[in-house]
Amino acid sequence: MRKIKRNIERKTVDQVRKDNFQEANQGFKKILIAISGGLLLLTGIIFAAQI
Repeated sequence: MRKIKRNIERKTVDQVRKDNFQEANQGFKKILIAISGGLLLLTGIIFAAQI
């Protein structure tokens, strides 16, 4: 009985870790998209200014 309880606790801890990791990953992806979008805008402005 104790062993089963311990396994359940371990599983929930692992699940929480995975969820936190996925949330952090999504936040990181949004930041990357924002940076790449800003760089694209900058290069577009510079390119338009040169024409």
